[in-house]
Amino acid sequence: MKARLTIAALCCLSATAYAQDLQKGLAAYESGELSEAAVYFYDVLSRDNVEDRRDTAEIYLADALKRLGLHVPAYFYYRDIFEAGPVNRFYVSSIAGLLDVRDALRDHLYVPVAISEHFDANAFANLDRVQTDQINYMVGELSFRQREYGEAQKLLESVSAQSIDYLKARYLLGVLSARDGDNLGAKNYFLAVQNAPKIRDNDPVADRERNLALVAAARVSYASGDYNGALDLYESVPRETDAWFTSIYESAWAYFRTGDYGRALGAVESSFSPYFAKHHVPEAYVVRATTFFVNCQWDRVRTTYATYNARYEPMRKQHGVYLGQERAPATYFRDVVADGAGRYDAVLAREVRRSQRFKDFNFAFEHMRWEVDVVARNPTWGSQRLGRDLSHIIEEQRSELENALGRYVLAQLKYAGENLENFSTQMRILDFEVTDAERQWLEQGREILKENRKRLPRPEIPSDAWQHWSKNSEIWLDEVGYYRHTIRSECLKQGEQ
Repeated sequence: MKARLTIAALCCLSATAYAQDLQKGLAAYESGELSEAAVYFYDVLSRDNVEDRRDTAEIYLADALKRLGLHVPAYFYYRDIFEAGPVNRFYVSSIAGLLDVRDALRDHLYVPVAISEHFDANAFANLDRVQTDQINYMVGELSFRQREYGEAQKLLESVSAQSIDYLKARYLLGVLSARDGDNLGAKNYFLAVQNAPKIRDNDPVADRERNLALVAAARVSYASGDYNGALDLYESVPRETDAWFTSIYESAWAYFRTGDYGRALGAVESSFSPYFAKHHVPEAYVVRATTFFVNCQWDRVRTTYATYNARYEPMRKQHGVYLGQERAPATYFRDVVADGAGRYDAVLAREVRRSQRFKDFNFAFEHMRWEVDVVARNPTWGSQRLGRDLSHIIEEQRSELENALGRYVLAQLKYAGENLENFSTQMRILDFEVTDAERQWLEQGREILKENRKRLPRPEIPSDAWQHWSKNSEIWLDEVGYYRHTIRSECLKQGEQ
């Protein structure tokens, strides 16, 4: 009997001790002593048998870690509460915490997957409009990436115009419409991004989305055969923005389609500018060679082909060897960060790293590196189990993300390889066609180069707002995007021998 009383007394003392630890943790939390508070909350969560106290300790532990900038372990504890479902009284609070983590880490993967797999639709009634919009967008984006297009359409349409994710939602809806062959519908979505009222000033993310939407609207106009409409949109992309190079590079084909060969070659010239020296521009050679070909300037086609081969054939072959060897997923990520690590051309690595999706994933990865260091240097946690557990959580998540990044990088490198193969094939076809055309000219007794090319008149000046300068060896940023070549067709006219 005495032994039973002793055990009961010890249990009572333990329960009281954990209750006191929880109160000490809350007091430390309120006073801003977050590292100390985390130790108390972790101890209660690990040892207390009272579920309500454990739940309280876990939500406050997650909040304390979030406030310390340790978003990965914060995500771990928020997710644990969230996966318990609405029976946990902190369920809605855990959703708010997960959304904060998603924003802080620029996360496209972990928070969306967690919410998509475990969300209780009845809980929507307890969320505010901002949170509802965030969930609709991020799960809609996830559905889009998973090719669940019907679900993505429904969720993305639900994002309100007041949401900071509205522009991104409209953009993805435009992509969905284009995928279904509805170019007009896609263009309307993209222009809705451009024309949406600004929610806040000085918003670089929104500005980037608007510029990308202009490029996307130009692409669907081009796909619809509205080449002049595409050019109007390409030319409206603001200079020196992230989308500016793309607008110049892609406009070359639109100029070609309208028969404005001088502007097509001018766009190619701008793409070769030193200001864009780190960009990947193989298709510019295809545009240039094709333009010379339709104007029967065979020697210039051959010169362009030779230049392309010297630059891109070694790149294509080396890239093919790299992709032909199976590697651990993380290796692809490490190599792309190291400019190809000598295994493939640095320009291809830069092209992968230029995408916003890669930048966001890499931001989270680097933040995890910082979090590991913060935990290791925290003096309060030096001898605590909490510090070891936090380090393990972060390292495990970081390893998982590195593999996911590697798989993403591999997919992008394969796409780049396919494009190189395609461009090389187009250039070989042009080379063959030139050989055939020259043969026909010789059979007709026509000289392939019967006279030196003369300097042609300057291009037409659109209005008094424009002035003409002949290009010399110097290239100025203010000139980029405005180059026009003077080019004359050397094709045999009908009836001419």
